[in-house]
Amino acid sequence: MRELDMTRITDNLLNVYNYAFVEAMPYGFFKPDDPYHDYVGVRLKNKAYHCPACKGEFIVNFRNDNDGITYFSQSRIDDQKRVYAEMGMEFPDEARLKDEDFTYQAVGYCQACAEKELASSDKPGQKIIKLCHDLHMLDELVAAKAKQRMTDAVQRWVDSIEDSSQLLKLDISTHHDDLKDLVCAIILEDTKELEDALQEYRDAVQPLVYELKQLNASQPIDWQAYVPRTSTIYESMTDEEYHEYTVAFPADDTEGQDFYIYKTVERERVEMFISQRRIRSLEEMLMDTGFHEEWVDMIVDKGTSLKK
Repeated sequence: MRELDMTRITDNLLNVYNYAFVEAMPYGFFKPDDPYHDYVGVRLKNKAYHCPACKGEFIVNFRNDNDGITYFSQSRIDDQKRVYAEMGMEFPDEARLKDEDFTYQAVGYCQACAEKELASSDKPGQKIIKLCHDLHMLDELVAAKAKQRMTDAVQRWVDSIEDSSQLLKLDISTHHDDLKDLVCAIILEDTKELEDALQEYRDAVQPLVYELKQLNASQPIDWQAYVPRTSTIYESMTDEEYHEYTVAFPADDTEGQDFYIYKTVERERVEMFISQRRIRSLEEMLMDTGFHEEWVDMIVDKGTSLKK
């Protein structure tokens, strides 16, 4: 468990999910005044999500990066003009976009309405989106469960120590690496709950992947569907590429909430997400979770409390 510099499987899964369903542009670099790029500087303040079902509005404020200026591609400006017009709103004077606060408008189902309007859809394309999101949540949950089960194992060991003499018998020095070795040994000797979590994950993932492969194989090269997008993720204001000048980051205190946006989905990218390697063994689960310093702190705190 000491060598933990491998790329995490769950990180890869998250990156591929985002590539398939959230931000699909390649990374690039340019200077804002580059004459070969047709970008528009905008003083982007926030984003307003509008749910067509309940008519609710949800505001996401953006961080004030790059002096508050975010660069939009002309195609994204044109798209915003269309959305403003459809909502009966007047689009701001383009000449003053860099000087006056701008609100990015988006139409999409809120999470509550999506569950009513979209979750039971019998359209194959929309069903694929739901199942992929379910699979994504399982991938995220197994990572959280693994860390919690490992923490529980350390906690059980700590709770079993009743006096300082038990720690002294272990001949534990104050060297940090020795404490890490102890933590690793504790976890490896108490893996039952980890093994149960892994089996639950595998049992849930296997039928999902099978069904998704069957559905996706019969889909066209691309199609349109309502795709969930969390309010806390960054967003690039260009459809060609993203970089530090085009990306807007939600404020740190943004409430996490999914909104379902109508967009194009590509069969090849869906297949890439479905076919990604997932955690299959206890060893992979341990390596993927990595080592957390809080486990060492738990033992140190126990030793400190026994000395008082």
